[in-house]
Amino acid sequence: MPDRIAAPIVPPPARQVRSAPIVTVLAYVGGLAMTPIRAVGALRDRPAGVLSLKSAVLVQLDWLLVAGLPLVGLVHVGMGSFLSMQAYFGATFEAGVGPVVGVGLVRNGAPLLSGFILAGLMACRATTELRTRPRPEIDADPDWIPDRDIRLGLAADERPGPSDARAILPRIVAAMLAGPVLATWGAAVGSAVGFRIANAILGIPMGTLWDSFAEMLWMRDVLGLLAKGLAFGGIAAAVSCFEGTRQDDSPAHVAALRACCLAMLLILAVNLSWFLFAYLAGPPFGPTVLPT
Repeated sequence: MPDRIAAPIVPPPARQVRSAPIVTVLAYVGGLAMTPIRAVGALRDRPAGVLSLKSAVLVQLDWLLVAGLPLVGLVHVGMGSFLSMQAYFGATFEAGVGPVVGVGLVRNGAPLLSGFILAGLMACRATTELRTRPRPEIDADPDWIPDRDIRLGLAADERPGPSDARAILPRIVAAMLAGPVLATWGAAVGSAVGFRIANAILGIPMGTLWDSFAEMLWMRDVLGLLAKGLAFGGIAAAVSCFEGTRQDDSPAHVAALRACCLAMLLILAVNLSWFLFAYLAGPPFGPTVLPT
């Protein structure tokens, strides 16, 4: 009787180890929180053929202002006119139009809407650019002279390009600089349009509007306009750049949408926190006998 041939032992298929949802969320939050910290660490990093930090920031800032100023202006034309009519017919007295339009935009509307627009702009540009463009082309110095063979297409460009941190840094700085500019521009456009409509259609004197606006404006409103502009710009850039440099299988447009939505949610959270601590928490140094 012939000996039986033993069947080969086939090992069981390896299981795919999947991270628990809580671990995935914590890893995402940790990576996002480390994004601006890593960017600061690349302050002195400048590979060959890459723009200096100042030049790279100016390139990004130029694009943000050219694209952001008309968008923010158009949004606040509608917002200023809406607030003007709503304040008049809701409050039914002239003194309420100036504070509702001007103070409302400075205190909350202008920085919030400008932050939303920055979130969309940064997601469309930074996330897509960092995910799709070859790394040597990111922040490339136009004055850099490549090798003759590279220029003729006979050799590949072997430049490593900027690291993730070095590519993120100028975009965060540019967005933080653009945030207060766009917020101030939006407040100015919305207030001017709202006051003009109140004067032309409702017959309220311009002097009354400006006087009531100045009387109700607080210093914390002005400081909040600048502080929230900086913070919202930094949030929009950090989230967009994190999604742009994150290694996953998402297409660029999906990553950009995710970055925009998450940045808006974080901006809303920070805006609410500012309102709670700056306006509802009372004097920062405790009770006082002085008028606040």
